Amino acid sequence: MNIYQADIQLAAARYLRWMPDSVVVTEDEITVAGWALSVWDGQDLQRFLINGVDFDQVEWPVTSTDLLVPFSEIPGASASRFRCRHRRTDGKNLFPDGFARLNVTGQFGEHRLSYRTAWYVGDPALEQAVPSPAQIERVIGSGNIQAFLLGGATIVKRFEQLLLERFGRPLRSFKSILDWGCGAGRLSRYLSLLSPAVTGIDIDADNIASCTKKLPGARFQQVDLMPPTSLQSEAFDLVIGLSVLTHLDEPVQDAWLEELRRITHPEALLLLSVQGLPQIALYGTPSQMQLEAHRKGFLDVGPNSQLQAVVDDTSYYRNVIHSPDYIMTRWSRWFDVLDIVEGMAGNQDLVLLRRRAEY
Repeated sequence: MNIYQADIQLAAARYLRWMPDSVVVTEDEITVAGWALSVWDGQDLQRFLINGVDFDQVEWPVTSTDLLVPFSEIPGASASRFRCRHRRTDGKNLFPDGFARLNVTGQFGEHRLSYRTAWYVGDPALEQAVPSPAQIERVIGSGNIQAFLLGGATIVKRFEQLLLERFGRPLRSFKSILDWGCGAGRLSRYLSLLSPAVTGIDIDADNIASCTKKLPGARFQQVDLMPPTSLQSEAFDLVIGLSVLTHLDEPVQDAWLEELRRITHPEALLLLSVQGLPQIALYGTPSQMQLEAHRKGFLDVGPNSQLQAVVDDTSYYRNVIHSPDYIMTRWSRWFDVLDIVEGMAGNQDLVLLRRRAEY
């Protein structure tokens, strides 16, 4: 057994646990299909939940020999797919707070940390206009609208629950929220439903124009590739940066961390995502590459082509892997690094930081 590859796969089973491939909502029902992994719980003990209650119908386990490629070391990987169905009858409201919560758990069901593996579906009646497939592709690597919406709703709701769990603070308690690297508004579209104080910034002028037109509940601004921005000092008390630092080389990373410190209020919180073992498992990244990233701390794998159509400098946008020790030490130049929560940001790891009052 390759111990490095086994560790990567175990991280996916532990921190991702499951992923939906398809979610379909109609007037009569919701159907969900995907895969679920477990190391210690037998498949007969797995539960499939919607808003904390068991789905009406579950087909499980379904053959999934394709999952032996990424998860060959995980028990039951060859039969890890499922299909679930839940009827909207007797006045059931599937979206009690604007979202339906989907989860796969062990036999005892959900608990206070179960939000970390839950997936959330926004109420279709509240959805705002969506960007074009080309605009979405520049954000998530494909033009899949469903994946764009499901990922956005999930990440925002997980972050909301994390802030409640760790600090007792709902999103509406923050006076000014920055969606750093907002792209096509994947997070801003849901953040703006939960807070009236959302600002999105990005280097992609086309996506900024689209967000401004389609998401009137937030404000948006294009920024240059390099800071400083025109944003006021100490303007924000919460910053969310999804998969931004995964695409910046080290000098650019440091410049933006310095800028984030400038524009955040003392004691502000920052939620910034990075690649971790769960995403590496999903992407099939060679374990040797992760080992190199661990030893070096910061590994620049090379250019990323997703923004070539909108950014003149084709060397700017990159693929980057950080090690946890590197983050804990280097990023502490600007912030207190409070935690790294595996798999919390969709499939990326979440770095939780707080801005110090003084250097």
